[in-house]
Amino acid sequence: MKMEAKKVILSRQLPKTGQTMNIQDEDDGYYQAGWWKGRTSVDNKTRFVTKTISGNDVVIDRATGLMWAADGNAGGCFFGGTEEWITAIGYATALNFAGFTDWRLPNIFELFSIANHSGSKPTIAAAFFPNTFANYYWSSTRKADGQFAPMAVHFNKSEVRELVSTENWYIRCVRGGL
Repeated sequence: MKMEAKKVILSRQLPKTGQTMNIQDEDDGYYQAGWWKGRTSVDNKTRFVTKTISGNDVVIDRATGLMWAADGNAGGCFFGGTEEWITAIGYATALNFAGFTDWRLPNIFELFSIANHSGSKPTIAAAFFPNTFANYYWSSTRKADGQFAPMAVHFNKSEVRELVSTENWYIRCVRGGL
């Protein structure tokens, strides 16, 4: 009898929003749908994993497969400083952080995926992303109509907004996922 090796397929799913309060039956708090829904092992329910690589803290998002700069005051987040959009893109793509050189600004969907809509502020898992400012963070995405209006996520309001590219806002670099 021939034995075949089982192939394990790890599928990534959309992350949970973080909403746990059920205000209306069948709202997001009721379903709490997302990445670890239905998983039975406690280890498989942990979405974010923090690692220190080459002295730098990063967060691995097991829902998306992305690696994020963790500390808002470290090099992967422009040392907590702010910058114009075009300079932010250049900073991210030139970044050598945690032994990797393929960092970039996240697109708007990636950046919004780490927002936590549970109601706490800043609206991000602060245990994994310490020193996150409750303000706008640049994405690499521009407004869909082709205007030079880059989009950002506000980690106090959990909102996505287009901003003026010459304004100075925060940076959180990411790698992987392309």
